[in-house]
Amino acid sequence: MEYRINCEVWKSVFAVPSTIVDEKIKLSGAAQLKVILWVLRHWGEAFEIEDISKALNMQAADVKDCMQYWCEMGVMQTGESEEVKPEKCEEAPKKEIVILRPEKPDAQYTAQRILSDASIAYLMDSAESVFGRIISQSDKSTLLFINEYYGLPVEVIVMMLEYAAGIGKCSMKYIQAIAADWSEREILTLESAEERIQYLTERGNTAKRLQEILEQNSHSPTKMESKYADLWLNEWQCSEDMIRNAYEECVNNTGKLNYNYMGKIMEDWHENGVTSAEEAKEKKNKKNRKSSDSYKATYDIAAYESKSAADSEEWN
Repeated sequence: MEYRINCEVWKSVFAVPSTIVDEKIKLSGAAQLKVILWVLRHWGEAFEIEDISKALNMQAADVKDCMQYWCEMGVMQTGESEEVKPEKCEEAPKKEIVILRPEKPDAQYTAQRILSDASIAYLMDSAESVFGRIISQSDKSTLLFINEYYGLPVEVIVMMLEYAAGIGKCSMKYIQAIAADWSEREILTLESAEERIQYLTERGNTAKRLQEILEQNSHSPTKMESKYADLWLNEWQCSEDMIRNAYEECVNNTGKLNYNYMGKIMEDWHENGVTSAEEAKEKKNKKNRKSSDSYKATYDIAAYESKSAADSEEWN
């Protein structure tokens, strides 16, 4: 059957940018195409979101989403208000675009990437398998963002997800933070990812050991606990008794556990070559004796009178 356009409709026409048909139409939904056609038909007129909403029998929020979609596609540009005002391209002033932070892929682009790239589809399926649940659209956008913006290969991301799930931290905020760190460290292979996970696992075990020493193991190790545990137990090789002594001194002086205060004590011992609890106690006792001698009272009357006379001469 042959099809042709009714000649009568050519009495009233409007222009449609070629890019919409050549490139964008295959990625666009029905609602998005309705909105852009209406806008193009009424270009040159003053209209608002509500006008489009009423004409197309769509929710205003849906119309705004469609308008934002065409902005992201580069077909439209945002103005200073919701009112859409026609401007001649040659007269429109160029505005400097300042990107404060990279934007995550939108739902349309994410869906297109899943359909066109088997490795991205595998990533999404693996994430659901690791987490044991269906991941949200936002989760999918984050995973695609990690792959495209941070440059982490799919297999490395899957290993990272398995590590996060293993320690009970499955939030995308935490996973994205790990991804940013791995990208900065250029962890782009399975071998380097495995080495990093081994380091993080050992560090986590060290932090739990510190909690046990201080009898504070009722919560997951914090970043500060992990830092000091790695420093005291791994780097400085401090004994458990030394750490307990520093803890007792900290609590005696401050009334509570304060890692920064305790860190100063440990740093002082380390810089002075203190390597055992006995040496730490001796250093503390020596300090106390020195302080006591400085303020030791004298009951020598002659010495007292002599000192008093000297003081009198100074004041005279």
